[in-house]
Amino acid sequence: INTEDYLMADIDKELQKLNDDLLQICRLTQGAIRKTSGVLMCFDVEKTQEIIDNNKKISVLSVTYEDYFTSIVRQYQHDGNASKLISSSINVNRELKQISDLTAEVAKSLSSLNTDILDNYKINISQFAIIFQSIVWDSVISFLKQDAALAKKTIVTSLALKKICSRRQDELIERNKTAESAGRDGTVLLFIIQSVRDIATHIVNIAKI
Repeated sequence: INTEDYLMADIDKELQKLNDDLLQICRLTQGAIRKTSGVLMCFDVEKTQEIIDNNKKISVLSVTYEDYFTSIVRQYQHDGNASKLISSSINVNRELKQISDLTAEVAKSLSSLNTDILDNYKINISQFAIIFQSIVWDSVISFLKQDAALAKKTIVTSLALKKICSRRQDELIERNKTAESAGRDGTVLLFIIQSVRDIATHIVNIAKI
C-alpha cells in the first residue's frame, strides 16, 4: 500500500469515528429530550436527576470529542475537504451540547413551580419535545450525509416551532399582566418556553452547517 492509500484509509477511519461519536451524542440528547417531555407532563424528581446526570455525561463526551478532533484537524490540514468536515463536526458537537444544557435547565426549572403547568402549555411543550427528538436526529443526519433537502426540511420545521413559541411567550406575557399574581410560576414558564425556542435555534444551526 502506498503512502497516499495509507493516508486515505486513515482518514476514512477518523471520519467513521466522527460519525459514530456524533450519533452517540445525538442519541443521548434525544434521550434527554424524551425524558424531559415526560417530566413536563408529570414532574418526577428521579427522572429529573437522570436528565441532569445525562447532561453531565454528554458534557464529558462533548469535551472529549472536541479535544480529539481538534488534534485530528491539525493532522489533516493538507486535505482541505477532510479538515473542513472535521472542523464543521466540532461545531455540530457544540450545538448538541447547547441543546443538552438547555434540556437539563428546563428539567431543573420544573422543581421551582409552585403550581402545575397550564394544560395548553404543557401539551404544546411536550408535543414540541417529541418533535425535537426527531428533528435533532434529522439535523445531525443531514450534516453527516450532506443531505441539503433534509437540512432544509429541518430548518423549516424548527423555524415553525420557534414562531409558535414566540406566540406562546406573547400570550403568557399578556396573561401575566392581567393575572393578580403571576409570580415565580409565570417567570419559570417563560424561561421554559424561551429554552424550547433556543433549542430550535441550535437545531437550525446544525442544519445550516
